[in-house]
Formats: sequence, C-alpha cells, structure tokens
Amino acid sequence: MILVQQRYAPTALATAIITTTLPVYASDSAQPIEEVIISGSVLGSSLPEEVQFYPGNRNIISAEMLEKNAVLSIDGALQSVSGIKVQDETGTGVLPNVAVRGLNASRSGYTQFLLDGVPLTLAPYGHTGQSLFPMTLKSLDRIDIVRGGAAVQYGPNNVGGVINLVTKAIPEQWRTSLSEKLTSFSGGNLLSDSYVQTGGKLSDNFALQLEGNLIKGESFREHSDTEVQNWLLKTEWAIDEQQTLATTLQYYDADTEMPGALTTAAYKQDRSQSLRLEDEFQGNTKRITTRYNYQFKNLAGADAGEFDWMAFGHDSSRNFDWGFSTHPDATHWADSSAPVTHLRSSPREFSVWGTEPRVSLQFSGEQVSHKVTIGSRFVEEDIDYKLEQTDISTGIKTTPRDWRLQTSAIAAYVSDEISLLNDQLSITPGVRFEQVDMEFTDLGLNTEADNKITETLPGLTVGYASDEAWFFYGNAQRSLRVPQIAVIRGSGNEGAELAWNYELGTRYNWSENASVSASLYRIDFKDQLLYNSTNQSFENVGATQHQGVELEVFYAVAALPALKLHMAYSYLDSEQLEGVDKGKELPYASKHQLSWDASYQWQDIDMMLSGYYYSSSYSDNANTKVENVSGTVGELPAYTVWNLQISKTFALANEHSLFTALSVNNVFDKEYYFRGIDVSPAGRYPATERSISLEAKYSF
Repeated sequence: MILVQQRYAPTALATAIITTTLPVYASDSAQPIEEVIISGSVLGSSLPEEVQFYPGNRNIISAEMLEKNAVLSIDGALQSVSGIKVQDETGTGVLPNVAVRGLNASRSGYTQFLLDGVPLTLAPYGHTGQSLFPMTLKSLDRIDIVRGGAAVQYGPNNVGGVINLVTKAIPEQWRTSLSEKLTSFSGGNLLSDSYVQTGGKLSDNFALQLEGNLIKGESFREHSDTEVQNWLLKTEWAIDEQQTLATTLQYYDADTEMPGALTTAAYKQDRSQSLRLEDEFQGNTKRITTRYNYQFKNLAGADAGEFDWMAFGHDSSRNFDWGFSTHPDATHWADSSAPVTHLRSSPREFSVWGTEPRVSLQFSGEQVSHKVTIGSRFVEEDIDYKLEQTDISTGIKTTPRDWRLQTSAIAAYVSDEISLLNDQLSITPGVRFEQVDMEFTDLGLNTEADNKITETLPGLTVGYASDEAWFFYGNAQRSLRVPQIAVIRGSGNEGAELAWNYELGTRYNWSENASVSASLYRIDFKDQLLYNSTNQSFENVGATQHQGVELEVFYAVAALPALKLHMAYSYLDSEQLEGVDKGKELPYASKHQLSWDASYQWQDIDMMLSGYYYSSSYSDNANTKVENVSGTVGELPAYTVWNLQISKTFALANEHSLFTALSVNNVFDKEYYFRGIDVSPAGRYPATERSISLEAKYSF
C-alpha cells in the first residue's frame, strides 16, 4: 500500500452515486480526507470509494445491492450493468455466458474474470472460456466491473475488461450467518440456495472463516436438476505491523442436467419442456491461493510502498455429455426433433499454477509525485482435452479427439502514475510484455505442434479532477487473447487476437442528491475469431469494431428522501470491417440497452423495483433475419424484464439479526429466447420465466 494525497474527498453519498451501477446508499456525509492508503493494485480493494477517481468506466455492485435487489445468481446481478449482456443457459447460474460491449458471450471468453484478484478461468491462457464457473452468488460480498484502464496489470484476455468477484471478508468479531432461499417456478419446480458463514479473529493477529453454499433443485424447465456445493476456508495472519499472510482454500463441485435448445415448433408448444435428455454437465475444482504482503516504511515511519506476492493453483475437471445425431432426418447434429444416433462426452482435466510478485513505490517531490509499479507473472498450464463418442446402435466407443496442451507463460509489466497540479492530474503510462509457449500434442494422431506468442502491450490512462464534483478520464490500451486449444487443433502458428481499446469519460456530481456519468468507447479488434454453430468451426472474421456510449444517472429525491432512482443506458455500434460479411453487425450485439432501479424505504421495509431492456440482435455473422430450419440463425427478439423485491431486517437482542425477503423475478413473465449454446447450438434456448423467492438469513 502507498500513502498518497487524495485529490478530493467526496461525501459518502457522492461516492456511492457516482461509482456504482447499483448504488450503495449512505446516510451520513464524510469529512474531507487529507490522506488515503491505496494498494499498488490497479483495482485496489474493489471498494466503491476507490472508483470516484478511477481513470476508466467502472462500476461496483455492493453487498447491499446484491442483498436488496431481486437477484438469483451472479449472471443475474450483472444483467443490470451498462454494456453487459447475459445469455442464461441453465436458469440456475451454473454456466453464465457474459458479453461485454458486444464481445461474444459464449462461455464469457473475452472477459477476464478474477476471484479476489486471482484468475478464475480454467486456464488463463489456453482455455479462457468459463466452462466451469467455480463461484456462487451467496459467497460474494461485491462485484467490481472494470471496462477500461486495467489491461497493463490484468492480462491476458481483457478485451472486454476485468470483472473481479470479491468474497466476504473475515469479520473482526466472531460472526455466524445461516441463510436459506427457496425459488419456485410456475411449473412447480423448486430451487433451494443454502448458505452458512462463520468466522472471526481467533487471536489479535490470526483470523479464520469457513463458508459453504449448497444449491439444489431445478429451474423452470424439465431436465434441469442441479446440485452445487461451494466451500471456502480463508485465513489471515498479521505477522507484524508490516507483514500479512492470507490463504484461501476452495472446493467447488457442480452436477446439472441441461435442458438444451428447442425447435421452433416445440418452443411454441411448451417452452419449459426438454427434448435433449442426454445433455448433462459435471465439474469440480480444488483451489489454493496464498498472498504475502509487506508494507515499506520511509524514514518518518509512513507507508512508502508495498511488496505483494501471490501464488495460486488448482486441479479441475469438467465434462459435458450430449446427444449427437447423424440421422437422415436431422437438419443439424443437434436437431432435437431427430433421433439421437451417438452419445458424446468431452472430459477435460486442468492443472494450473502461477506466481505473481509485484512491488510498488511512491516518490514525492514539490511539483510532481510518482508511483512506480513493477510486476511479473509466471503460469504453467496442463490441459487434457478429449472427445469421446459412443454409437448407440452398435455400442462401439471411439475417441475422435485426444489432445493435450502444455502452456508456459511469462508476463512482465511496469507503470508509473505521475501526479501533477497538486494531484488533480494523473498520467499513467505503462507496458505489459507477454511471452507464451504452447505445446500441442494430438495423442490420437501422434503429432505435435508448437505455438509461440510474443506481444508488447502498451497502455496509457489520464485522469483530471477539475474540482471535488467533476472528474474526467481517458485511456488507451492494447489487449490480447492467445489462441485457444480448440482453435489450434494441431496446426500451430496461430496468431493472437489483438485489440486496441479507447475510452473518454466523465463523472459529475451536481448535488449531494444527484450525479451523472458518461463514457465513450471504441474497440478496434484484429483477427477476431467467432464460432460458427452451423459448421462447428472458428472463423477469423478479421478486423471488427465496437464503439458506443454508456450513460448513467442517479437521483435521490430531496422531497422524498426514502426514494432513490437510478438508470443506465448503453448504445453499441458493432461492425465487421473485413470479409464476406463486411459492414454487418456482430452476433448477439444489441444496439440499445437500458437498465433501471427504484428503491423506497417505508418503516424499515426496503422495496426495490428494477429491470432491463435489450434491443433485437442477430445470431450469425451474416445477420440473417429469417430463422432457418435448424434454428441456428435468425433475428433474436428484443425483451424487457422487471424484477421486484421487498425485504426487512429485524434487529434482535445481543446483536442478532434476521433478514427476510420476498422477490419476484420476471414479474410479467416475459417470454424470450436466445439461440442454442455450445453442446446444443440448434434451436431456441428459452430464457427464464417468472419465479418467486422467499429468503431468510439469521446472523449472530
């Protein structure tokens, strides 16, 4: 951590309304802050007050909003963030598909997901798709969404930005919480979400916390039985005043049936049914993260810098089972109206470990100060990637794919935050260097191929606080995504997908009760790879462009203090710049997105009405409007969804409390759909129908 001058110290309310998509409401104003401790990490501690002067578009969904808004899962929480679109595949949040600024949503492959600052993906380089998503909503305290300005420190695969999932901190005093949430769907299906958290300080310098989250039941569709368990054990040891050591152990296991896509006729007949009874998913992971932090002191005894060393590793496995058809009547191998001729499975094993030391130092002069951050990361990945097939008629089992990918990646980065004009102006140049060695082996064909990627990724951020109410920012950064194992396919010499990201924006707090923010962005993508579900291949569509505007406003009604309003709008213009589909939009990229929420407190009862709107989009590169026979292409409809929650916290004796909530998701039961996904790419994939949830949490 570094001791630096804070440019301006906004009130608590101003901090909340400017920095969060779903605001944190504060009742008291804070006094001006002369100094503030900050981390050498670009994201800091992912707290709302750190976002006010962040030089990029950034939002934090707070613990309060995760609790008081009608949210069933992590992807449900992200739906209301400007510029994010979610494709709900399971209805239970097990496999979220998150797209940022029009980048392909399949398995969230173009966004860097972090868990407490550690890469969440199965393999940060060779398998960035989140085909195992080892986190649950109840285990989170808040979610930090950063669209720009973080690429130098958080790479690779950050073209769409960085989303940091922050788990619950260990409390000072021992605290235990028990919660249960039951969700009912109209067909009678039930989904339970049970959570336990207990922890606190065992001594003056050692703390421990255990958490468990169990999800069990079904979503609104047939063949959707789900069972998830997520266990976390966290420890924190304050070695002395300058040194700390924190460790997190995690075990996650998921087993879920997948209802799959429906033919158009089946969708119109009964959208809750399933015609793909062979489709299932299983996955588990064992993870460990250790972080050592040392605070430097200057001669006066004040904080002057930090040394932070993180090490992480995991052993994971995941498998999809699905039906495959070569029947003459099948219009596509995933045609759910045709008989299944083969059973397929894709077992994959992952062994990953990494280490990342980082040092940050503060140098101050009379007119200018510098915060220099230098870091590096080394990651080793070992991926076993199989495809197994069984002929139903003969029982013969074959292995069409038996691949292995071993990756060694070294990254180094340096940045210098230069503060001028009494810390009103900050200019931060930086550069990241990536060297990735990928050794691909096709065990079935007994062939090998090496793929080497070396890229230099510069970045620049600028922030200017004209006064305590108005902040301006701009940034430019180069991002990459290395070739994935499914893309290499033994050919080797595949280049990285590269992009330049640009942002200009401002945040303005025109009163203690109102604020507005605006951001202009542009993503220039080179050699973007898009999956073609019709022919099951990755196509290099060449250069693409994503550009748009994101606006956000918050208003606390002065005449009615209990009422607070919030709205965000996003406009996206996406375009293919090369190839046969030059000039056409990118798939699943809605031009218009609108989200809103209104909260009202009456006699300690919290009520929140929220919702979101997405305009229509296309499901293929050719922008086909008319739905084809197999349902793999066709225009996707616009949709509007409303959610409602009423909650109340009862304060009990001896600092005990009871939180209760009633929520309704998709209040008006809006029917809409996406195109099929991954192992079920043909047809319409129904979005979740209306559900009603009851929740109770007892803390003591």
